[in-house]
Amino acid sequence: MRKILFAGLAAAALMGGVAVTSTAGAQPTVVVEERYGHWDPAWGAVPPPPLPAWEYWRGEHMHEWYGHVHNCMVRYPKYDPARDMYYEGHKWVSCRDVE
Repeated sequence: MRKILFAGLAAAALMGGVAVTSTAGAQPTVVVEERYGHWDPAWGAVPPPPLPAWEYWRGEHMHEWYGHVHNCMVRYPKYDPARDMYYEGHKWVSCRDVE
């Protein structure tokens, strides 16, 4: 299965259908840029979008969502982006990295 996927990717790259940047001897780098900001695949799986009830993340701060999630993931190992909370002791606490 990997051989088939690799062959398809190689064929697409030769035809110019894939944009992947690479430096000498390093792994290719793919950057995801969406309306919620920048998410680097090295950080893990792309988190879900903010819930509609979270008006702060739906307005002018929408492009800062991925940065907020990454900061909370780094700061709190038990952070859950679907809740935008981290587990501390025996309770869930809201992650606040912005004032």
